[in-house]
Amino acid sequence: MKNIKKTAGKLFAMILTVSVAVSCVVSTGIFTVSAYTAPKKGKIVYNKTIHNKYSKVENTILDSLKNFDEKIDISSLNVPRSDISEIFRVLTLTHPELYYVNQGFSYSYYPSEDTIASIHPEYTISKSEYATQKKLLDKETERILSLVKEDMTDSEKALVIHDELAIMSEYSTSDYNKADIYNSLVEKTSVCQGYALAYSYMLSLVGIDSELVDSNSMNHMWNKVHIGNAWYNVDVTWDDPINDRPGHAQHTYFLLSDNAIQNLPTKHYDYTISNSANSTKYDNYEIHNFDTRLCEINGEFYGFVNNNSSANKGALLKYKLDSNTYEKKLTVDEKWSAGGNSYWINTFMSLEKYNGVLYFNTSDTVYSYDVKTGRQAVVASDISGVSASSGKLCYGMVLKGDAMYAAVSDSPNNKATLKYIKRVDKDSLAIGMTNYIMISSTNSIEKAYYGDVNGDGEINIADATAIQKAIVGLVNQSEIESINSDVNFDSDITVIDATTIQSYIVGLM
Repeated sequence: MKNIKKTAGKLFAMILTVSVAVSCVVSTGIFTVSAYTAPKKGKIVYNKTIHNKYSKVENTILDSLKNFDEKIDISSLNVPRSDISEIFRVLTLTHPELYYVNQGFSYSYYPSEDTIASIHPEYTISKSEYATQKKLLDKETERILSLVKEDMTDSEKALVIHDELAIMSEYSTSDYNKADIYNSLVEKTSVCQGYALAYSYMLSLVGIDSELVDSNSMNHMWNKVHIGNAWYNVDVTWDDPINDRPGHAQHTYFLLSDNAIQNLPTKHYDYTISNSANSTKYDNYEIHNFDTRLCEINGEFYGFVNNNSSANKGALLKYKLDSNTYEKKLTVDEKWSAGGNSYWINTFMSLEKYNGVLYFNTSDTVYSYDVKTGRQAVVASDISGVSASSGKLCYGMVLKGDAMYAAVSDSPNNKATLKYIKRVDKDSLAIGMTNYIMISSTNSIEKAYYGDVNGDGEINIADATAIQKAIVGLVNQSEIESINSDVNFDSDITVIDATTIQSYIVGLM
């Protein structure tokens, strides 16, 4: 009988520093039922040497970690003790959904052969706690995937996900342990590893391969993305300003060659090049001048250019990423006061969309813009906290579901405060439509399906009955149930809503 010893093998989560490794290809385990189903699952790349050598070991460990096993027997796989820490690291990095697995673990081994008998993982949460968190993670994943359309090119899908992560997330300057996809996607604050893991995770769900890239010298992690037949660097973290600017997503580090990212003023260096990014296709494209979200409407992308060095400063462009062609739709002649007779050289418009309508801000007003008619209209001009006399202006705006907020600050270099403005107009809504809305009671974004009162995913007679019970006081509706009940959008739940659902069921609407 073999003699077995037990010891602790510690592998610490990368916060700002990671070990540089060569690349690997590993298929991600997909747990999420998403709004968008890709024809294939994307792969996440990290440490090819370890993966090729120990793919069977990784699969065994992976299945056990998904089951929250306390002991994983790999005695028959002859794994050298010297490799187990790197195997574990590769596995957890290339499967971001294993965020609940502690990077510290212990193992038993055979001293005579110096091979691993079993691994004893540690979990940061219980299986029941994970079930609760998984619902929140899946809900946020589905919301982001709802922004991705099947007919988008891979570069456009990568752009949409990049922009959403940069706008919704904030770099964690106080807790460097926030480094996983739950931190980034649900809690919306993380360090660079959290951004990179979240980006790779979301890309995998839309069928795009990516690589996790790290640099010890930089204490930093970012991504490479496989578009067409080439690899490109993308650094979502560095495209999200440290002093978080709500409504703004830079594109300085989006789809760059190795040569470009290594020679920018804030260059990337000392990283292992496994999948070389040799294509310079996007290096000099206009995309790098946008610092707003690029919003998709009917297959076309729109964004503002605020950069003073661009000939398109202050312009709303209809932009085609893959051909680098654009059409100027609107020019905003606006200045942001820097005090006295001084003005900032850049502009600070943000751009959002809701139900096919664009929304943007100036220094003191929010406007809507209809891309079909070119009509521009004032949405809000009396924004709380904004006034020239106080020196506080609107430096951006964001939509959280249907709730509109202005980013108010005394300087673009200082952290902005989000001020609630209003809910977006519901003129274009109808029964049977879905939308993401702000739930005031929980301060969270929920998916509304107008007419699906009981939340079973269908609109049928049970929903009309649920409304009738609510009207006579037999049940108390939650906020989302009430929103789904108001199918004539008059902010009141009446028998008209029940009748509207009945008409919808029999095809009269």
